[in-house]
Amino acid sequence: MTKLVIIIFLAVLGVLAYFNQGTVDLTIWKDISHSIPVIALILGATGVSIIFMLIIYSIRDARRYFDHWQIQRQQKKELKIQETYAKGLEAFYASRHKEAAELFKQVTESNPTHVNALLRLGDTSYIEGEHEEAKDFYLKAREVKPRSIEVLLSLANVAESEHKWPEALKYLDSILEIDDENSRILVRKREIYETNRNWNELIEIQTKILKGKLSPEEEEAENRRLTGYKYELACQGIEDGDGDKAIKSLKAIMKSDENFTSAYLALADAYMKGGNTSDAKNILLKGYETTESMVILARLEDFYIAEGEPGSIIDIYQKSLQKNPKNVKLRFFLAKLYYRLEMIDHVSETVNAIDPAVLDIPGMHTLLGTVYERRSEKEKAIDEYKKALRIDKPIVVPYTCSECDFESTEWSGRCPECDNWNSFILDINDARETQKRQSSS
Repeated sequence: MTKLVIIIFLAVLGVLAYFNQGTVDLTIWKDISHSIPVIALILGATGVSIIFMLIIYSIRDARRYFDHWQIQRQQKKELKIQETYAKGLEAFYASRHKEAAELFKQVTESNPTHVNALLRLGDTSYIEGEHEEAKDFYLKAREVKPRSIEVLLSLANVAESEHKWPEALKYLDSILEIDDENSRILVRKREIYETNRNWNELIEIQTKILKGKLSPEEEEAENRRLTGYKYELACQGIEDGDGDKAIKSLKAIMKSDENFTSAYLALADAYMKGGNTSDAKNILLKGYETTESMVILARLEDFYIAEGEPGSIIDIYQKSLQKNPKNVKLRFFLAKLYYRLEMIDHVSETVNAIDPAVLDIPGMHTLLGTVYERRSEKEKAIDEYKKALRIDKPIVVPYTCSECDFESTEWSGRCPECDNWNSFILDINDARETQKRQSSS
């Protein structure tokens, strides 16, 4: 192809030379001129053009070669960095943290803006307990990538581990500015607020969580949690002396969930603290009528005895038994009440009305033993005490969490084991099951 082009070029040149045999004056400088053949002028111009083009193409090719060389060099550098980072990750996940840190440092020496290497350096320092050093690496990563959620979350982790709650919340809020619907971050904020018992903030954050996409089961659980936070805020108001506001809040809770036993008890406490015993009694009566909770009934028992009105609580027990004569729980607690009031004959009568096959717990035998002892029927008393002592540890009727079966002798509106509100109950069936487990072991 090149030969053909040259032949054509020479042919054209020959034709031009044949028809252009004259000369032309070429002025080089002012009065300096030369006469040259036309064909020579053409050849000269063509030659200069060719040389000029050769220079341009040479420069272009040289630049391409230099750029290609630089790209190859950069690629080799990046490949080496990537290989070193991969080795660092391998050491990191194998818990060889010192080796991993050295490899990650090599990466940052070659590329100070390598965000992942800075993050992993922060992680290794954090694992080794060097929180300040970890924070420095995370902050360097943030300078490179200020809107990285991973970087901000890592900084929040360091702040939380040092109990710097405002700082941790600041980083979590920065994440929410980037992704305001990040439910994981909302939950993290909730955990911090709950740790610090910031109930107002918890109610606000819980409301936001409820606006997210939740399944019906999740929504129900989160609504229960919101009610619990409102309850805690009301209890805090009672402690701080803001009884009026607490009373309004507790009434609102009972209106939204009439079976929230803890709210009735807290409201009664608020009335009692304010010296309003009449309203305290009425709210406990309403609570028992609504929920039939043994916990509220036990509180009513304490209230009436303290007020010197034992007949009123006995009447409540008897009316409840008239409605539900087969309720062994009520009979057992009524027997305990009679024992508390030293009405020994009534204790015996009430306990004997309970079928031992239905309820056979040490507490019941202890009551009977005490009755027989008071009547000087020692053999019967000893027999009942022996039955009560069939297990190593005597069983009382503790408060039992209906969610996780945690037991406690102290009342609490929230189970300390599973953190569920309104879950403590007085259930003698649980006491009986405990006895069976202990007996079998």
